[in-house]
Amino acid sequence: MNISRLSPISFILPILLVFLASCYPKPGEIKELYDRQAALEAKIDKLNQDMEAGLARIEQDMDKMETGQQKLETDVALLKQKDTPPEKKIAKPEPRKNNKNTKTAQNKPKSEENTPEFIFSKADSNYADAQYEDAILEYQKLIDTYPRDKRVPAAYLKQGLSLINLGRKQEAKYFLNTLIDKYPDSNEAQTARAKLRTI
Repeated sequence: MNISRLSPISFILPILLVFLASCYPKPGEIKELYDRQAALEAKIDKLNQDMEAGLARIEQDMDKMETGQQKLETDVALLKQKDTPPEKKIAKPEPRKNNKNTKTAQNKPKSEENTPEFIFSKADSNYADAQYEDAILEYQKLIDTYPRDKRVPAAYLKQGLSLINLGRKQEAKYFLNTLIDKYPDSNEAQTARAKLRTI
């Protein structure tokens, strides 16, 4: 046989057949591939279930966070309301008909009613009569109207003591601390420090 007469296909065809035969999977290899595919699908299913459970937990946590945030906002609003200085929260009571301070105010000319002496005297009278809310308001009127008056430290102290007598110790601390901050060297500040240690 003359080799030169053979076509190139006759050389390539056997090589190609050998190559294709080696590429064809054996039955054991096919089963292994199916098993691996089934294991991967099981893993994917498990991951999907875990992801759905995780998303459900995240939604529950977000609901809890929203509920907690609403509660926190409510608590902050209540704390702000509690921390509002008492002079802003206490509503001025209606004047009493038999109040001796009202009679005194009626007997005084209007110009005398606005003096620091008169305001402080009226506040002290309310304090002595255990009309603590009225006293607090009058002392505050002195503080607001005559902030440089020499009786202002005493007014802060009496406001704090009035609130202690009303059982409102947290609010009392506000006035006593304000007194100490503004008038640290005053006799009233010393009294306030001693009082703060007992409440």
